[in-house]
Amino acid sequence: MNNQERQAAASNANAQYTLGVSYRTALDGDRQVNLKQAISCFQAALDIYTIDMFPTEWAGAQYELGEAYRELQLGDRHFNLRKALLYLQSSLEIYTYETFPSEWARTQYGLGLAYAFMPGKDRQPFLDKAQTSLQSALRVYTYATFPEEWASVQASLGDLYCQFPGDDRPSLLKKAIACYEMALKVYTHTSHPEKWAETQHSLGNVYAFLPGANRNVHLTRAIHCYRAALQVNTYEQHPLLWAATMHSMGNAFRNLPGTDADTDLKEAVRCYQSALKVYTRQKTPDEWAIVQTSLGITYNLLSQGDEQTRLEQAIRCFRAALQVYRYEQNPYDWAKTQNMLGLTYLDLADDNLQGNLLSAIACFEATLRVYTREAFPMGWAAVQNNLGNAYCNLTDGDQQQNLQKAIVCYEATLQVYNRKAFPLDWAKTQNNLGNAYCSLLLGDHLHNTEEAIKHYRAALLVYSSAETPNEWASTQNNLGNAYASIHNEKRQAFLERAIACYEAALQVHTREAFPFDWAKIQNNLGVVYAELTSGERQQHLRQAIACYEAALHVRTRRSAPLDWAALQFNLGNAYRELQGVHRQHYLEKAIACYQATLLVYKRAEFPFEWAASKNNCGNAYRDLPDGDIHANLEAAITCYEEALQIFLSLQLSEHVRGVRENLEKATFDLQLLE
Repeated sequence: MNNQERQAAASNANAQYTLGVSYRTALDGDRQVNLKQAISCFQAALDIYTIDMFPTEWAGAQYELGEAYRELQLGDRHFNLRKALLYLQSSLEIYTYETFPSEWARTQYGLGLAYAFMPGKDRQPFLDKAQTSLQSALRVYTYATFPEEWASVQASLGDLYCQFPGDDRPSLLKKAIACYEMALKVYTHTSHPEKWAETQHSLGNVYAFLPGANRNVHLTRAIHCYRAALQVNTYEQHPLLWAATMHSMGNAFRNLPGTDADTDLKEAVRCYQSALKVYTRQKTPDEWAIVQTSLGITYNLLSQGDEQTRLEQAIRCFRAALQVYRYEQNPYDWAKTQNMLGLTYLDLADDNLQGNLLSAIACFEATLRVYTREAFPMGWAAVQNNLGNAYCNLTDGDQQQNLQKAIVCYEATLQVYNRKAFPLDWAKTQNNLGNAYCSLLLGDHLHNTEEAIKHYRAALLVYSSAETPNEWASTQNNLGNAYASIHNEKRQAFLERAIACYEAALQVHTREAFPFDWAKIQNNLGVVYAELTSGERQQHLRQAIACYEAALHVRTRRSAPLDWAALQFNLGNAYRELQGVHRQHYLEKAIACYQATLLVYKRAEFPFEWAASKNNCGNAYRDLPDGDIHANLEAAITCYEEALQIFLSLQLSEHVRGVRENLEKATFDLQLLE
């Protein structure tokens, strides 16, 4: 090639190169189409630019081609990034640190960005190379000589540290914070407003994810950064950036710990709703779905206001997100949203409880299509536990079969939750298994109860009164219930064990701290003492009475009418059995208790309970030793006759037989008086 031909070729190559740069840096048109055009131009230039004849121009075209491929999203992203790395590394054959320091630093920066975005299961080697490249660029780009380039590298290093995996996550995030704060020495609100806002947003994200004891301080700092970014990224000028920042700020408010959680959660709701002014299902479906999910979670967390309304709002949000998330296209997001929807149905306490449980089960079973034990062992175990909880409470259909399904789910959970690695989750599942076995009627009752006891005792290997007092006390109560349900020749010994469990639970569940749990345990204690025949029987009855009367301080007729009526019934039974010189007084107290139950147990609404109270009231009248015996027997007969009518209508033959025997005895005693 003579000199004239070389000049002509160089002119053509220069034209292609210049056109390529124009396409790569163009702000109008389709960005990805422009990049494809730029690549074609740079490749055409390289047909002429050779490393021997045009080394500097060749290196420039290699660099530009690498940058174009790095930014190209069309096609195979992994392929594009590998091509970017190839071309950028090629340019370094000419762009050396010694000869072309600025171009070398610029290429190192491009390499760092390309390595940072390389996909793959093991990204650590790529991230390490990205770090090396970016830090190399800082050998040339200093704050004093190249402030803008220095700031760009610092911001990119901050982004990179956020991607690093590892156990020392807090240390990496602190490095990211240091980099972003370095960048903000150059990027100011006045000199570089858009870069300043972008860096403020990134800094907010790091603070939002920074763990540690100062969580409240970190999230407050994140909110401060987001609000700073919103000074530039306004709704009017940058709606998409504004919406992204509002979403991030909503997340920070949602996670903010503090004494006034609902105020922060309401602020989170406001942020999410603001973001939805920009994000729509039609134009930005992915972002719209993410915000809907975040909004649903927040409605779940709110504690003030009408719970039913909040949970229904959460369900609407999760269902909205599922209009975008599909099992085929977005399996992980779809499964995660299905799980949250299921959890919300579990909490929904309306008239359609069983329907809600069926909906929850459908959601959890859908989740398990994605959350497999192999791919997501922790998520799989958590969903199995939730599914077990739903089946445990499901009474529609075959309740016993539902309990068996619950047991299968809990046992599956324990394949992941072991005592050593996940002690609290393991203990919680053991307790749940105990509850399921306690409710199971299929099979041998004693075997089921022994299984329940085994699981409760297992849970207590982890739960302690010092470290997990509430869980320990609840499990002690459950264990007491299991012991109290055993009916065999060792029943009295098991009743004594039940008492020990209940009294242990009361060490934690005090009236002041846990009034409702305290009242429940007092009632359980009363029931066991009332049945305890070993030792001093009359003393046991007095203890039962003391327990029932204690529980009535919390379970009042107004606050818990059915529990109150049940306590009155049990108290009446205890007084009716109590012997001694004050027998007349005890029976009168029993009658008063039975009559009190009738204030709640109405004949039409609670026929069985009404009839049982009438029958027992009749027994108390019949046993009264003093007063008008004739009138007492007549009152007893009236009670028996009323009870008999109900038991006959309910076709309860055993109860009919018992009441008839009582009626015959009272009638016989009355005839003797006459």
